[in-house]
Amino acid sequence: MGKILVFISIAVSLATAVLGFVNKGTLATTREQRDGFEQEATQTKQTLDQTKKDLTTATTEKAAVEAERDTFKDQAATAQANADEAKRKVTDLESKISEKEGEITKLTTDKQALEAQIAAASTTAAPVDTTELDNLKKEIEAQKIANEAMQTQLDAAKAAAATLEQEKRDRMALTMRDGLQGRVLAVNKAWNFVVLNLGDKNGVINNAEMLVKRGNNLIGKVRITSVEPSTSIADIDVASLPPGVTITPGDNVIFRSASQEQ
Repeated sequence: MGKILVFISIAVSLATAVLGFVNKGTLATTREQRDGFEQEATQTKQTLDQTKKDLTTATTEKAAVEAERDTFKDQAATAQANADEAKRKVTDLESKISEKEGEITKLTTDKQALEAQIAAASTTAAPVDTTELDNLKKEIEAQKIANEAMQTQLDAAKAAAATLEQEKRDRMALTMRDGLQGRVLAVNKAWNFVVLNLGDKNGVINNAEMLVKRGNNLIGKVRITSVEPSTSIADIDVASLPPGVTITPGDNVIFRSASQEQ
């Protein structure tokens, strides 16, 4: 009986030891899993925070781009309005000059009629009143002076309108200088566009395609969508980027004409 109790005691001790070992292993595994979950949670939170920052940045950049786009549209609308106003002034002045010429013609006809009446009256030796004729001559002279002043205004208006039209034609005919180079100032990955340090004063025009280079390697293409005096915005040609490659600030851009690319 004593031996049985000893065996039972030994078995219980072994079972307890095994159970303790198993529990210890389970606890260690649980702690590792917990640590893994906490690490994943931390990484997820960091990713979420970064995503929120990226979203805020993208929203801010989008608002800035929209503001630049609206400014560009306003400038274009103002330029068009100025050209239209110049044309309207020319038309208005031409109409007024035509009216003045008609008035001068009528006054001249009236003057000739009065001169004929005075000449006829002088043959009868009757007193002749030349007051009306003198007043008519003065009015004709005043009308001629006014007409000359309006003609000067018309010439100036025509010159201004011609200048505006020439500037418009020059801008439309403008071509970018082959080999023009610049660099990427900023990149918006959310909206796939870049900001370049080249603008209107450098000869940049809308819809022009520029090559993006990093060192001596061509990494992609961008197309100009908005031009400001010193900067411009260009959409990224995603299909032109090699797998895994992204455009970053500091990358170079260069314009090559179609003939040079060939």
